[in-house]
Amino acid sequence: METATCEGAFPTLTPAEISQISSMGRHRDFADGDVVFRAGDRDIDLFIVIEGELEIINPTDGDRRVALHLKGEFAGDIDLLTRRPVVVTAIARGRTQLLQVPSARVREVLLRLPQISEKLIRAFQERRTLLARHGNVGIKVQGPAGCKETNLIREFLDKNFAPYRWIDSANANAPDRSDKSEESGRTREDHSFGGETPHGPIVDCGNGVVLTAPTLQEVARCAGVWQACPVEAVDLAIVGAGPAGMSSAVYAASEGLSTLVLDALGPGGQAAASSKIENFIGFPSGLSGTELATRAVIQMLKFGAQIVAPVRVVRLDPSREADGLHLLHLDCGSVVKAKNVLIAGGLTWRHLTALGTDRYEHVGIYYACTTTETTLHQGEQVAVVRAGNSAGQAAMFLAEQCAHTVHILMRGDDLGASMSRYLVERIEATKNIQIHRNVEISQILADGKLRGVELTTATGNRSTIDVGALFVFIGAVPQIDWLPSSVARDEKGFLLTGAEAASSGAWPLKDRAPCPVETTIPRLFAAGDVRSGSTKRVGFAVGDGALAVACIHTLR
Repeated sequence: METATCEGAFPTLTPAEISQISSMGRHRDFADGDVVFRAGDRDIDLFIVIEGELEIINPTDGDRRVALHLKGEFAGDIDLLTRRPVVVTAIARGRTQLLQVPSARVREVLLRLPQISEKLIRAFQERRTLLARHGNVGIKVQGPAGCKETNLIREFLDKNFAPYRWIDSANANAPDRSDKSEESGRTREDHSFGGETPHGPIVDCGNGVVLTAPTLQEVARCAGVWQACPVEAVDLAIVGAGPAGMSSAVYAASEGLSTLVLDALGPGGQAAASSKIENFIGFPSGLSGTELATRAVIQMLKFGAQIVAPVRVVRLDPSREADGLHLLHLDCGSVVKAKNVLIAGGLTWRHLTALGTDRYEHVGIYYACTTTETTLHQGEQVAVVRAGNSAGQAAMFLAEQCAHTVHILMRGDDLGASMSRYLVERIEATKNIQIHRNVEISQILADGKLRGVELTTATGNRSTIDVGALFVFIGAVPQIDWLPSSVARDEKGFLLTGAEAASSGAWPLKDRAPCPVETTIPRLFAAGDVRSGSTKRVGFAVGDGALAVACIHTLR
């Protein structure tokens, strides 16, 4: 990564801008070779070069140079906001003077100085992308491409933009097919730790700790992603870090509410499974679900929201008083106390019922379509199941990025019945996409690895196609089994809110009606896909999240 690679990643602060920041920090002198911060340090400060040079090196790659910051430039990326351990080391070159702004005051810089904030935030985003392309950074994950647990770890690290290196232990002599991804911190390497093939994934934390078949929470601690839940009560706890949850976190935190976001995997929700979202206002050329999640996380951290992942809520104890606290019991053993709770956990894709599908989930059958999955199927024939917008976006991404042929398998015959017109036109014009209408998958064909599927028509005709992967988008169900039965649901299991909650007979208060996104438990809100009657689009989910915060303000 050289300084000329991307202008936005390496901006120069003007003397006037540095003067504005000076009151928030202190000047420090360093001799040539002095270490300013080391890989593994947590809560690092913001360092701005006043005189001299600051070299950024990667200790996991033989101290290879990552960047060289000159006068007016600054060190750091998104970890200045997440407060995770950094993955690089900074060393003074020559006699160097730095302006050191304490980590606790970085948010103050971002909030009080908008022109400087714009430079910093853009640099944070682009530097993390460049660091991912740089490769050979972060923790090391070893496991075969055909291992479900390995791929789940990769998905978790990708969602949480944690740099890592993946060693495909089952394909040690194959050419590298996934080097330098632009959307994650992953680099694929084709060798093993000690020449031995493990029975499950192995994660080398780089500090002498090596984990075998770890849980996601163990991986989170290894990668520095894990954050402890706050002990004190929060104004708003948000369950789910999809567009609805992150939107609510941004609005709540920016308006002074103490805000905590909880997610089972990481930021993005189902939107993170989208390779490109083109109908979200303000992004005419589109953006990936990963980009949307990264921007949203930076934005909510800027305003002071916290996020904890991976963690699941196992039970909600509703407040027994109108102004009391809800209790969220988590699978890590913690209990979160919150005055308000927003359910924004979204949906989980329905799984295929064809014979043998469960054996191949995450290793040939996927319910998302990002570079994490497509890396494994370069040049193959693949299939996308069903024909909604998520399926259409996946088909286009696969056709452009990796697949020889993409087969769209749909139950009906009208591609536009549940897909936006722009996607229909694009798919119909793409030569390496084939559409199979009025078919169902009746059987998975495999010999230890997915090889194809058997298709059956409504009239009973059978045929087979050879595919190495299935990307499945066949409808979804809400993830709300942990909620008590006093939270009313519709006939499909989605949460009733607003007028529907009021007319359900389960609303307990006489002195007021529920807010538009309030459930049948006071101060328990629902937003996005999990809410009954919601429109399953990113823009609507974002609006729901903002509306939940507006409701909270009316109840204060």
